[in-house]
Amino acid sequence: MSENKDGRSGGTAGAGAGAAAGTGAEASRQTGEALQQGAEQLRAAAEMSAQLPREMIERAGQNFEVMRRIGETLGAGARTATAELSEYVRHTAQRQQEMAQKLAQARTPSEVLDIQSRYFQDNLRELLGLSERLSQASAETARQAGQGIGGGEGQSRS
Repeated sequence: MSENKDGRSGGTAGAGAGAAAGTGAEASRQTGEALQQGAEQLRAAAEMSAQLPREMIERAGQNFEVMRRIGETLGAGARTATAELSEYVRHTAQRQQEMAQKLAQARTPSEVLDIQSRYFQDNLRELLGLSERLSQASAETARQAGQGIGGGEGQSRS
């Protein structure tokens, strides 16, 4: 009987060792799969983290380009306004000189008042014209700057 028991015990022990080896192999396989999945997840995360800086750099470049276009547009608008103001100052100085000459030639107080009245009316017309030109230039500059922000979408409206 003891042989029988030993035989059974030996058989059971052999079966237990086989089961343990099978379980160990299964555990190794599962561990390997888990490591592989983890590696794939890390690779995917690394690709995503590499993609994010590329997108950020691309967007920063696009934003810089928009700001450059707006700056150029505003610079052109400022040059236009400066040219208009310079022309106004030149005309005003010329009219003032002409008025001084006419005042020197005036013979009566009525002529003096007439000359001054025409001078002030001409100055007012010139100032209103300047204001209109500057307003139009400002509106055009704002439109162009808006196109720069919108990526040129508004160009088809012109």
